[in-house]
Amino acid sequence: MAKRKFLLGFSPDLVNEAIVYRLVKDYDLKINILRAEVREQGGRLLMEVEGKAGNIKEAVRYLNEARVEVQELATYVEKNEERCTHCGMCLSICPVEALTVERPSWRVRYDAERCIACGMCIDACPPGAMKFRL
Repeated sequence: MAKRKFLLGFSPDLVNEAIVYRLVKDYDLKINILRAEVREQGGRLLMEVEGKAGNIKEAVRYLNEARVEVQELATYVEKNEERCTHCGMCLSICPVEALTVERPSWRVRYDAERCIACGMCIDACPPGAMKFRL
């Protein structure tokens, strides 16, 4: 079984479509929704997809035909060390403890291997040191 992460972008006319349902039903994929945002101007969905490689490929083709913006996440979140002020705002929001504090320096450490790309640290970071790397 293959496992991949995608960031999907939806225009306002697609927000109410049962697109994830189709991915599960028609392509036999296991979907783990990591983050979802729905706004007036459309929506974004960050998800991990697991299934046969051929089924994932066909599902991406379906998404493209349905006018869904599809971006595969090769590396999920990255930390810009120069921007980071080590304020710690990201620490308590990370659900998988990919961000920790080094002691005694009190510097924020980022472990990309633990990251699930939920993006919550991006929203919490005042200096904008955390960002999606697409």
